[in-house]
Amino acid sequence: MEANIPTSPTSLTEGFLTNVLEKTPFGIALMNGDYVVEFANDTWLEIAHKTREEVTGKKLFDLFPETAEQLIPLCETVRKTGNPFHAPEFSIKLVRNGVLQNVYFNFIYHPVYDDNGAFQYFVTVAMEITEMVEIKTKVKEDEERLRLATESSHTATWDLNLVTREIIHSNYLSEIFGYGSDELMSHEQLRSHLSEYDRVYVVEKAFEEALKTGIYKYEAQITDKNGVEKWVATNGKVFFDDLGQPARMLGVMQDISERKKSEILLKQSHHQLNTAMEATKLGTFDMDPESLQKYNFSPRFLEIFGYDATKETIGSNILEKHIHKNFIKTRAEALQEAKETGDLHYQTKIVLRDGSVKWIELYGRLLPPANGSKAYISGTVRDITELKNFEEKISASEKKYRFLADSMPQMVWIGEPDGRITYFNKSALDYSGRNYNDFIDGNGWLEIVHPEEQKENLRLWEKSVKTKKPFAYEHRFRNKHNEYRWFMSRAYPELDELGNVTKWVGTSNDIDEMKRQENQKNDFIKMANHELKTPVTTIKGYVQLLKKMRGDSEDKFLVNSLNTIENQVNKLTVLIGDLLDISRMESGKLPLNKREFSLLKLVTETIEDIKASEQSHQINFELKHTTDVEVYGDKERITQVLNNLLTNAIKYSPLATVVNVKLYVEKNHAVVSVEDFGIGMDGKELKKIFERFYRVSGDDEETFPGFGIGLFIVKDIMDRHDGKIWVESEKNKGSKFYFSLPIFTNL
Repeated sequence: MEANIPTSPTSLTEGFLTNVLEKTPFGIALMNGDYVVEFANDTWLEIAHKTREEVTGKKLFDLFPETAEQLIPLCETVRKTGNPFHAPEFSIKLVRNGVLQNVYFNFIYHPVYDDNGAFQYFVTVAMEITEMVEIKTKVKEDEERLRLATESSHTATWDLNLVTREIIHSNYLSEIFGYGSDELMSHEQLRSHLSEYDRVYVVEKAFEEALKTGIYKYEAQITDKNGVEKWVATNGKVFFDDLGQPARMLGVMQDISERKKSEILLKQSHHQLNTAMEATKLGTFDMDPESLQKYNFSPRFLEIFGYDATKETIGSNILEKHIHKNFIKTRAEALQEAKETGDLHYQTKIVLRDGSVKWIELYGRLLPPANGSKAYISGTVRDITELKNFEEKISASEKKYRFLADSMPQMVWIGEPDGRITYFNKSALDYSGRNYNDFIDGNGWLEIVHPEEQKENLRLWEKSVKTKKPFAYEHRFRNKHNEYRWFMSRAYPELDELGNVTKWVGTSNDIDEMKRQENQKNDFIKMANHELKTPVTTIKGYVQLLKKMRGDSEDKFLVNSLNTIENQVNKLTVLIGDLLDISRMESGKLPLNKREFSLLKLVTETIEDIKASEQSHQINFELKHTTDVEVYGDKERITQVLNNLLTNAIKYSPLATVVNVKLYVEKNHAVVSVEDFGIGMDGKELKKIFERFYRVSGDDEETFPGFGIGLFIVKDIMDRHDGKIWVESEKNKGSKFYFSLPIFTNL
């Protein structure tokens, strides 16, 4: 194999090798036919334990006389035959720290010839793997000792009865599996730590083979008691009884995790070496900085420019011949900068002989004169056509989506994974009257948020970024006329296949008119509640007065009428209270007076109150706990919850006569259930039951009376108590509502 090498050793050494190979992860050196080292990269010097000054210009065997006997015949064979010498795990005796010792390398000696076929250089590539070889050798020795030894500080022993499957093992076996040294494990327990694949395809197959051959041997992966993944090696022997049946198996086990890691590292090192040697896509060249003449073209360089390196030769003006006319100025500016800084870099289009166009990227460095040679630029060229095409597609796609975003009336914004907002559409800029840079500079966007909502806005946004959960918040934005309008902002994370956020996409919609209508509704509810309270209270007072005066009257129509009026007034009072609660909930001002109280007492009292006004149903109560149950919360509000569930159970079971109530404790929570046997609900209704203004219909599709806000209020009350409420139901068979509260503990 021949390489295209320049006639000037200095040019090759300081140009091609220095610029391209200096930072490779393996040692590279260049020797002439007299074994004089003309170049060595940093890795080679580290392997040799020498400095550049000690090596450059010196004969290799003057530096390392102990290697002459071993390496000179090898080099001469390479010189004569022209065949490269490649030896993995090659052992060389070297003097290190005054001691002659074996050092191991993955080694390549490669001959280099000039254009006339005359030998010029040895190129050596080396990677020291002494430590890896020692580890590999040690593992082999350990495995051999495992076959012979039954006890060792790092070897576990075991004795398995193949009839009863009882196992006796040493303390170290327990430690391998993450248990205490005094803990004994069963055979089944040991196998449970194996990975599923290794258990089926490694261990069980080895076990079947052992019953035939008498030899039990495998390496498998386990997860110990503490969740640590390990590798173990087992060697064993099967003992047969007088009838030739397998009776016992004796063996040893060793934790070989470190060896396995070393083997993996060794494979990775080989892979890196092969990849670095074979996968480079850079073309190389040298150039005179004054005349701009180029030379020392590598085969890859010629291939990029559309030439066949095995058949064609080119002139020194190849770039001038192929550069696209639109990039001549770009190249001239880059060359001028290279003269000032010493570094050459630019991207350009080139036109090939067939008329096709490519993008290339050139890197180079101005190298100072040395040993009488002129200064020159040593560089690389890379084909970046695919990259440029991809960038153009991305750019076109980005322009398209930015146009679509700018055409939307809503505000659209995009954030980075860390929460930084990096894009706002035209609607956001037009609304605020601010420029783009003001918005994306730090948290500049936050300045248009109303001061009362800025702190909470930032808190919720940071929480969403941290938890990767969607963001939603209603807040006011200041427009370019310094007026505030209400907006609903939402943002959703875009996740990759690993669940990592790649970006946030958000929108802000103007809901000012809706908020105004909502506020007007709330104001109306408050006013209606206030205006209705006085006449309702008056009616209730007169009804109670009439009942006292005529309650024992023989006029049954009068007595029934007064009771009906009082019941309807009570229902009206509850509805007015619910409307007021809705208004308070939406404004965040629903009052709570929390304290500890007996939930058992609350349940029994509420049931008795319901019984007094509703005689149509029998309410059964069951306490499934041995003692009283104390909780912490607003007793009146929890009473409101239970009262709502009980009245609903009665209302929605007109053809039944029984309601069951239970109180029990589960996982430090008190749970109350209310079960009826009425109309029930289907899956669609269950999803909406706790929504505001939703009402369940019966079989005749007639909606039961009410505003549909009771369960909405109940759900909010439970949320404010860190409790839960849920329901189980089946159409035409009844419903069972549950609510739970944390048990009160006086710590």
